[in-house]
Amino acid sequence: MKDKITNIFLVRHGQTLWNLEQRWQGNQNSNLTDLGINQAKITKGKLSKQLLHKGYVSPLQRARDTMQIIIQDRNLEVEVVDDIREINLGPWEGKTQDETAISHPIEFKAFWDTPKTFLLQGAETFEELQSRVVRGIRRVFLENEGKNIVVVSHWISIKVALAFYKKQPLSFLPQMENPKNAEVMCLRKIGENICIL
Repeated sequence: MKDKITNIFLVRHGQTLWNLEQRWQGNQNSNLTDLGINQAKITKGKLSKQLLHKGYVSPLQRARDTMQIIIQDRNLEVEVVDDIREINLGPWEGKTQDETAISHPIEFKAFWDTPKTFLLQGAETFEELQSRVVRGIRRVFLENEGKNIVVVSHWISIKVALAFYKKQPLSFLPQMENPKNAEVMCLRKIGENICIL
């Protein structure tokens, strides 16, 4: 019997005001900019010829707003999944990158250069983040065998998931490209094998 193909179209939310300001969002939120709205509309167009069976979205508003634009005109069930929300950055949330480079220089350097050693009081580690995001994606694959699914998530959440499915250690993250706002990546599962398209 032929293995069923399951596709997860993994999308980062559109640009937000805090993205523009280089302000850490984490589990806080800022609104999509006009550009962010247009980015989501472009993604909607890219997915327009795909038959989508269901959507899964982070509980954070910027992801939900992006999903709403993507699925506009479709009668698609969307489930909110806490496991795919962005990394919790605790005391950094709402502050600019420049501010945190001054207030937490060691943690700031670790975040960018050696994510495996990133340890900020009140924040998640990259290992904790990867564990919950991969748990969420596994659940999506398990519940939707042979279907096409759209998942809207976040910058670091998507990046650690891609590292996992590329079988790369977290130390490889600085070498990986950052997912762009409203960019679509595809995780394809055939049998037990998952590849990134």
